[in-house]
Amino acid sequence: MIKEQIKSNNEKFSIHVGIKCNGKKRLRVRVKDQGKVNTNYVDRQMNVTDSRNIYFNFPVTPKVMDLVVSNLDDPNDTDIQITTIRTPLKDFNIWLDQDTQDFLSLAIPFAQVCGFETATGNGRLFTTNDKKYQIKFFDIIRDYKSGKPLNTPARIGHSTGRIEIAKVKFDKYTVPMRMAILLHEYSHVFRNPKIGLEIQNEVGADINALYIYLGLGFSKIDAICVYANVFLKAQTKGNIERMRKIMDYIAKFENGDFAYRN
Repeated sequence: MIKEQIKSNNEKFSIHVGIKCNGKKRLRVRVKDQGKVNTNYVDRQMNVTDSRNIYFNFPVTPKVMDLVVSNLDDPNDTDIQITTIRTPLKDFNIWLDQDTQDFLSLAIPFAQVCGFETATGNGRLFTTNDKKYQIKFFDIIRDYKSGKPLNTPARIGHSTGRIEIAKVKFDKYTVPMRMAILLHEYSHVFRNPKIGLEIQNEVGADINALYIYLGLGFSKIDAICVYANVFLKAQTKGNIERMRKIMDYIAKFENGDFAYRN
């Protein structure tokens, strides 16, 4: 394993990473909040034969991050070299209304700290100053009537607009994955109705969330992974169709169909 410190200073940027090794290796590449548990900004597994270049976007960062590269088959392997070049963030000229900006002021810090913050059985409350946007942080989400544990990472009250998050699920997600889920739940109640869709419209929430998420510069890979993870637990015809529409939207977004790259 090798490690390199990145002084990120809460700034936004991209990093191009060059990896060199001898022969073919299965590597895990992480970029994480230094000294904090369950707070990966990047977490990838990849095959590298001799060398590979890859880049990561960071629309949000902590003060200091660690870039960690490890051999999945030999944790003690140090025969790996890395180089890094910092460049301006690749984001898009999306339009964010005041409501969305206010929600982001809650969602982004929550996504960054929830991995090392405590949750409770009754739900620990995180809110904006005006209490308009609220996140209740549970150890696990339970059925309201039976009290049985549910497999969902998040849900939103259609009448209250309050988002509930399961720590047992969110701890495993990267910060970008958490943002994709938070923006999806937000979009159900606070974006869908603004474009004439019913609150429960899942595809509408997917697309509204992706517009914000991708526009801010978050990784499409994390969005695809977290959606796929949720859908794999319920491979219905509807979820398969949702995944197809998500992939189609991401491809069109990156081609500049919905916003221009800054």
